[in-house]
Amino acid sequence: MIPSEDLRRMYLFSDTYGRSKSPFDQDDADALISTDFRSFPLMPVRRVFDIYGRENVMNHMVMLILEMHEETEKCKHMPKEAKDEFAKTQTGIFINAAPRTETHQNGAPFYLATAGAVRIVTTDLRALSWVKEKIKTLSVLPNIDNGLYGPEEQFRSSYTPVMMFPDHGLSLEDQPLDLIPDFDDLRWELAYADRFGNMISYSKNPELHWEEVLKAEKENGGYIKVIVGNVSQRVKIAHSLRDAEPGALVMYQNPNGGHLEIVRKWEDGEDRYTRLHQSAYLRFAKPDIGSKIRIR
Repeated sequence: MIPSEDLRRMYLFSDTYGRSKSPFDQDDADALISTDFRSFPLMPVRRVFDIYGRENVMNHMVMLILEMHEETEKCKHMPKEAKDEFAKTQTGIFINAAPRTETHQNGAPFYLATAGAVRIVTTDLRALSWVKEKIKTLSVLPNIDNGLYGPEEQFRSSYTPVMMFPDHGLSLEDQPLDLIPDFDDLRWELAYADRFGNMISYSKNPELHWEEVLKAEKENGGYIKVIVGNVSQRVKIAHSLRDAEPGALVMYQNPNGGHLEIVRKWEDGEDRYTRLHQSAYLRFAKPDIGSKIRIR
Protein backbone atom coordinates (compact mmCIF):
# COMPACT_ATOMS: atom_id res chain seq x y z
CA MET A 1 0.00 0.00 0.00
CA ILE A 2 1.32 3.47 -0.90
CA PRO A 3 1.75 5.73 2.17
CA SER A 4 -0.63 8.68 2.36
CA GLU A 5 2.24 11.15 2.62
CA ASP A 6 2.98 10.38 -1.04
CA LEU A 7 -0.22 12.24 -1.95
CA ARG A 8 1.91 15.35 -2.42
CA ARG A 9 -0.56 17.62 -4.23
CA MET A 10 -4.27 18.09 -3.42
CA TYR A 11 -6.58 20.27 -5.52
CA LEU A 12 -10.10 20.71 -4.15
CA PHE A 13 -12.90 22.15 -6.29
CA SER A 14 -16.37 22.61 -4.81
CA ASP A 15 -19.55 24.62 -5.22
CA THR A 16 -19.66 25.17 -1.44
CA TYR A 17 -16.48 27.15 -0.72
CA GLY A 18 -17.88 30.55 -1.69
CA ARG A 19 -16.51 33.05 -4.23
CA SER A 20 -17.78 35.12 -7.13
CA LYS A 21 -18.29 33.18 -10.38
CA SER A 22 -16.50 35.98 -12.27
CA PRO A 23 -12.98 34.97 -13.39
CA PHE A 24 -11.83 38.49 -12.44
CA ASP A 25 -12.61 37.77 -8.77
CA GLN A 26 -11.32 34.20 -8.70
CA ASP A 27 -7.85 32.81 -8.19
CA ASP A 28 -6.53 31.82 -11.62
CA ALA A 29 -6.48 28.05 -11.10
CA ASP A 30 -4.79 27.39 -14.45
CA ALA A 31 -1.84 29.68 -13.64
CA LEU A 32 -1.44 28.46 -10.05
CA ILE A 33 -1.56 24.76 -10.91
CA SER A 34 0.86 25.14 -13.82
CA THR A 35 3.31 26.96 -11.53
CA ASP A 36 3.02 24.27 -8.85
CA PHE A 37 4.17 21.58 -11.25
CA ARG A 38 6.72 23.57 -13.26
CA SER A 39 8.50 25.35 -10.41
CA PHE A 40 7.71 23.45 -7.20
CA PRO A 41 7.09 19.82 -8.26
CA LEU A 42 8.27 18.29 -4.98
CA MET A 43 6.60 20.74 -2.60
CA PRO A 44 3.41 19.70 -0.74
CA VAL A 45 0.42 21.55 -2.21
CA ARG A 46 -3.17 21.96 -1.04
CA ARG A 47 -5.32 24.42 -2.99
CA VAL A 48 -9.05 25.14 -2.79
CA PHE A 49 -11.16 26.62 -5.62
CA ASP A 50 -14.86 27.47 -5.71
CA ILE A 51 -16.77 26.34 -8.83
CA TYR A 52 -20.31 27.45 -8.00
CA GLY A 53 -22.07 28.41 -11.23
CA ARG A 54 -19.13 27.32 -13.38
CA GLU A 55 -18.98 23.59 -12.78
CA ASN A 56 -18.16 22.96 -16.45
CA VAL A 57 -14.67 24.34 -15.85
CA MET A 58 -13.70 20.98 -14.35
CA ASN A 59 -13.06 19.34 -17.71
CA HIS A 60 -10.29 21.86 -18.31
CA MET A 61 -8.90 21.53 -14.79
CA VAL A 62 -8.72 17.74 -14.85
CA MET A 63 -7.09 17.73 -18.29
CA LEU A 64 -4.60 20.41 -17.19
CA ILE A 65 -3.53 18.51 -14.07
CA LEU A 66 -3.02 15.28 -16.00
CA GLU A 67 -1.01 17.15 -18.64
CA MET A 68 1.11 18.87 -15.98
CA HIS A 69 1.79 15.56 -14.26
CA GLU A 70 2.93 13.99 -17.53
CA GLU A 71 4.98 17.06 -18.47
CA THR A 72 6.80 16.98 -15.13
CA GLU A 73 7.57 13.26 -15.47
CA LYS A 74 9.28 14.01 -18.80
CA CYS A 75 10.86 17.34 -17.80
CA LYS A 76 14.33 17.61 -19.39
CA HIS A 77 15.82 20.21 -17.04
CA MET A 78 14.87 18.38 -13.82
CA PRO A 79 17.72 16.41 -12.19
CA LYS A 80 17.32 12.62 -12.18
CA GLU A 81 17.10 12.56 -8.38
CA ALA A 82 14.19 15.01 -8.47
CA LYS A 83 12.46 13.01 -11.21
CA ASP A 84 12.83 9.83 -9.18
CA GLU A 85 11.34 11.58 -6.15
CA PHE A 86 8.46 12.99 -8.21
CA ALA A 87 7.70 9.51 -9.55
CA LYS A 88 6.98 8.38 -5.98
CA THR A 89 4.33 11.06 -5.46
CA GLN A 90 0.66 11.24 -6.33
CA THR A 91 -1.78 14.05 -7.09
CA GLY A 92 -5.35 14.20 -5.82
CA ILE A 93 -8.28 16.06 -7.38
CA PHE A 94 -11.53 16.53 -5.45
CA ILE A 95 -14.67 17.73 -7.27
CA ASN A 96 -17.90 18.43 -5.41
CA ALA A 97 -20.94 19.70 -7.29
CA ALA A 98 -23.84 17.59 -6.06
CA PRO A 99 -27.21 19.34 -5.70
CA ARG A 100 -29.95 17.36 -3.97
CA THR A 101 -32.51 16.02 -6.45
CA GLU A 102 -35.44 13.62 -6.31
CA THR A 103 -33.18 10.93 -7.76
CA HIS A 104 -30.26 11.70 -5.42
CA GLN A 105 -31.82 13.12 -2.26
CA ASN A 106 -28.49 12.91 -0.48
CA GLY A 107 -26.63 14.20 -3.53
CA ALA A 108 -24.95 12.28 -6.34
CA PRO A 109 -22.52 9.60 -5.12
CA PHE A 110 -18.79 10.20 -4.99
CA TYR A 111 -16.71 8.31 -7.55
CA LEU A 112 -13.00 7.60 -7.48
CA ALA A 113 -11.17 7.50 -10.81
CA THR A 114 -7.48 6.78 -11.23
CA ALA A 115 -5.20 7.79 -14.08
CA GLY A 116 -1.64 6.77 -13.34
CA ALA A 117 -0.47 8.76 -10.32
CA VAL A 118 -3.52 11.04 -10.35
CA ARG A 119 -6.54 10.17 -8.18
CA ILE A 120 -9.83 11.96 -8.92
CA VAL A 121 -12.77 12.02 -6.51
CA THR A 122 -15.87 13.47 -8.15
CA THR A 123 -19.65 13.61 -8.03
CA ASP A 124 -19.80 14.57 -11.70
CA LEU A 125 -18.48 12.05 -14.21
CA ARG A 126 -18.76 14.64 -16.98
CA ALA A 127 -15.57 16.13 -15.56
CA LEU A 128 -13.74 13.06 -16.87
CA SER A 129 -15.08 13.19 -20.44
CA TRP A 130 -12.06 14.92 -21.97
CA VAL A 131 -9.63 12.43 -20.41
CA LYS A 132 -11.77 9.30 -20.59
CA GLU A 133 -9.12 7.36 -22.50
CA LYS A 134 -6.61 8.00 -19.68
CA ILE A 135 -8.83 6.72 -16.86
CA LYS A 136 -7.74 3.24 -15.76
CA THR A 137 -10.15 2.45 -12.91
CA LEU A 138 -13.50 3.76 -11.66
CA SER A 139 -15.24 2.95 -8.38
CA VAL A 140 -18.00 4.49 -6.26
CA LEU A 141 -18.67 5.09 -2.58
CA PRO A 142 -22.25 4.00 -1.80
CA ASN A 143 -24.38 6.78 -0.34
CA ILE A 144 -25.82 4.35 2.23
CA ASP A 145 -23.90 2.26 4.77
CA ASN A 146 -20.49 3.41 3.60
CA GLY A 147 -18.79 3.70 6.98
CA LEU A 148 -17.99 7.37 6.42
CA TYR A 149 -21.22 9.36 6.92
CA GLY A 150 -24.88 8.70 7.68
CA PRO A 151 -27.82 8.75 5.23
CA GLU A 152 -28.95 12.21 6.41
CA GLU A 153 -25.52 13.85 6.29
CA GLN A 154 -25.71 17.28 4.59
CA PHE A 155 -21.97 17.97 4.50
CA ARG A 156 -20.63 14.89 2.76
CA SER A 157 -17.93 16.95 1.06
CA SER A 158 -16.24 17.56 4.41
CA TYR A 159 -15.62 13.79 4.67
CA THR A 160 -15.08 12.52 1.13
CA PRO A 161 -11.75 14.21 0.24
CA VAL A 162 -10.22 11.36 2.26
CA MET A 163 -10.93 9.18 -0.80
CA MET A 164 -7.98 10.88 -2.52
CA PHE A 165 -5.64 8.99 -0.19
CA PRO A 166 -4.60 5.54 -1.44
CA ASP A 167 -5.06 4.04 2.06
CA HIS A 168 -8.50 5.53 2.76
CA GLY A 169 -9.78 2.24 4.19
CA LEU A 170 -13.26 2.52 2.63
CA SER A 171 -15.13 -0.20 0.74
CA LEU A 172 -15.73 1.03 -2.80
CA GLU A 173 -17.66 -0.68 -5.57
CA ASP A 174 -16.02 -1.14 -8.98
CA GLN A 175 -17.78 0.59 -11.87
CA PRO A 176 -17.47 0.25 -15.68
CA LEU A 177 -15.58 3.02 -17.46
CA ASP A 178 -18.54 3.31 -19.84
CA LEU A 179 -20.30 5.33 -17.12
CA ILE A 180 -18.05 8.25 -18.07
CA PRO A 181 -19.88 10.26 -20.76
CA ASP A 182 -18.27 10.63 -24.17
CA PHE A 183 -17.46 14.11 -25.46
CA ASP A 184 -18.94 14.94 -28.87
CA ASP A 185 -16.22 14.59 -31.51
CA LEU A 186 -17.43 17.71 -33.35
CA ARG A 187 -18.23 19.98 -30.41
CA TRP A 188 -16.16 23.14 -29.90
CA GLU A 189 -16.74 24.97 -26.63
CA LEU A 190 -15.43 27.54 -24.17
CA ALA A 191 -13.21 25.71 -21.69
CA TYR A 192 -11.77 28.44 -19.44
CA ALA A 193 -11.55 32.20 -18.92
CA ASP A 194 -8.54 33.49 -17.00
CA ARG A 195 -8.39 36.48 -14.67
CA PHE A 196 -7.57 38.81 -17.58
CA GLY A 197 -10.62 37.73 -19.59
CA ASN A 198 -8.66 35.64 -22.09
CA MET A 199 -10.70 32.66 -23.30
CA ILE A 200 -9.42 29.12 -23.93
CA SER A 201 -11.51 26.81 -26.10
CA TYR A 202 -11.57 23.04 -26.37
CA SER A 203 -12.40 20.47 -29.01
CA LYS A 204 -11.18 16.92 -29.54
CA ASN A 205 -9.81 17.95 -32.94
CA PRO A 206 -8.54 21.56 -32.71
CA GLU A 207 -6.67 21.19 -36.02
CA LEU A 208 -9.99 20.67 -37.81
CA HIS A 209 -11.43 23.86 -36.36
CA TRP A 210 -8.21 25.78 -37.05
CA GLU A 211 -8.47 24.77 -40.72
CA GLU A 212 -12.06 26.06 -40.75
CA VAL A 213 -10.88 29.31 -39.17
CA LEU A 214 -8.11 29.83 -41.73
CA LYS A 215 -10.51 29.11 -44.59
CA ALA A 216 -13.04 31.63 -43.24
CA GLU A 217 -10.27 34.19 -42.73
CA LYS A 218 -9.19 33.87 -46.36
CA GLU A 219 -12.76 34.25 -47.56
CA ASN A 220 -13.43 37.30 -45.35
CA GLY A 221 -10.28 39.36 -45.75
CA GLY A 222 -8.44 38.56 -42.52
CA TYR A 223 -11.39 38.58 -40.12
CA ILE A 224 -13.99 36.01 -39.13
CA LYS A 225 -17.26 36.15 -37.23
CA VAL A 226 -16.99 34.13 -34.00
CA ILE A 227 -20.09 33.17 -32.02
CA VAL A 228 -19.68 32.12 -28.38
CA GLY A 229 -23.02 31.08 -26.94
CA ASN A 230 -25.40 33.62 -28.48
CA VAL A 231 -22.98 36.54 -28.87
CA SER A 232 -20.96 37.22 -32.02
CA GLN A 233 -17.86 39.37 -32.51
CA ARG A 234 -15.56 40.21 -35.39
CA VAL A 235 -12.22 38.54 -34.66
CA LYS A 236 -8.85 38.85 -36.39
CA ILE A 237 -6.70 35.74 -36.89
CA ALA A 238 -3.11 35.60 -35.65
CA HIS A 239 -0.53 32.83 -35.69
CA SER A 240 0.73 33.63 -32.19
CA LEU A 241 -0.04 36.12 -29.45
CA ARG A 242 3.20 37.91 -30.32
CA ASP A 243 2.06 38.84 -33.84
CA ALA A 244 -1.51 39.74 -32.78
CA GLU A 245 -2.72 43.26 -33.49
CA PRO A 246 -2.82 45.40 -30.29
CA GLY A 247 -6.35 46.45 -29.33
CA ALA A 248 -8.03 43.82 -31.52
CA LEU A 249 -9.91 40.68 -30.62
CA VAL A 250 -7.77 37.87 -31.99
CA MET A 251 -7.86 34.09 -32.25
CA TYR A 252 -4.69 32.02 -32.41
CA GLN A 253 -3.63 28.43 -31.89
CA ASN A 254 -1.71 27.83 -28.67
CA PRO A 255 1.42 25.77 -29.43
CA ASN A 256 0.93 23.86 -26.15
CA GLY A 257 -1.83 21.41 -26.98
CA GLY A 258 -3.01 23.19 -30.11
CA HIS A 259 -6.20 24.56 -28.56
CA LEU A 260 -7.60 27.80 -29.93
CA GLU A 261 -7.65 30.91 -27.75
CA ILE A 262 -9.58 34.16 -28.08
CA VAL A 263 -7.96 37.21 -26.52
CA ARG A 264 -7.80 40.96 -26.83
CA LYS A 265 -4.15 41.99 -27.01
CA TRP A 266 -3.41 44.97 -24.80
CA GLU A 267 -2.33 48.27 -26.24
CA ASP A 268 0.63 50.14 -24.77
CA GLY A 269 -0.37 52.52 -22.00
CA GLU A 270 -3.79 51.01 -21.29
CA ASP A 271 -4.94 51.07 -17.69
CA ARG A 272 -6.21 47.98 -15.86
CA TYR A 273 -9.85 49.07 -16.15
CA THR A 274 -9.66 49.26 -19.94
CA ARG A 275 -7.81 45.97 -20.20
CA LEU A 276 -10.47 44.11 -18.21
CA HIS A 277 -13.56 45.83 -19.59
CA GLN A 278 -12.41 45.42 -23.18
CA SER A 279 -11.34 41.81 -22.60
CA ALA A 280 -12.55 38.97 -24.79
CA TYR A 281 -14.66 37.60 -21.91
CA LEU A 282 -16.61 40.84 -21.52
CA ARG A 283 -16.78 41.56 -25.25
CA PHE A 284 -18.59 38.23 -25.57
CA ALA A 285 -20.93 39.22 -22.70
CA LYS A 286 -19.51 36.90 -20.02
CA PRO A 287 -20.32 33.54 -21.64
CA ASP A 288 -20.83 30.47 -19.50
CA ILE A 289 -18.07 27.90 -19.45
CA GLY A 290 -19.17 25.15 -21.83
CA SER A 291 -20.81 27.59 -24.27
CA LYS A 292 -20.73 26.34 -27.85
CA ILE A 293 -18.36 28.12 -30.28
CA ARG A 294 -19.11 28.57 -33.98
CA ILE A 295 -17.67 30.61 -36.84
CA ARG A 296 -19.23 32.26 -39.87
